[in-house]
Amino acid sequence: MKEFIAKIDNVFIGIIFGLILPIIGFYLSYLVKGGQVDFETYSDLAFKKSMDQQDILIFCLIPNMFMFYFSNFRWKINEFTKGLVGVTIVLLIGLVLLTY
Repeated sequence: MKEFIAKIDNVFIGIIFGLILPIIGFYLSYLVKGGQVDFETYSDLAFKKSMDQQDILIFCLIPNMFMFYFSNFRWKINEFTKGLVGVTIVLLIGLVLLTY
């Protein structure tokens, strides 16, 4: 396990994870919160002005928060964490701009 952790301690890999995890989070939010709507309608709720927009987009960032916990506090892979946090900050700025 230590060899694998040493291999992924790279800023670029952290950026990749930071971009992929919110997509996975979006699909998970659809499964959890989607209810009776189809995926296209759910996507419209997330990316067009709606009452649920902020909730959906924040839910998408939860996997990044879990990965931050493990990468920073458990595995101590600082370069990976830099990439992950950088992407998460950019996504949060985009979220704020999109919701206002």
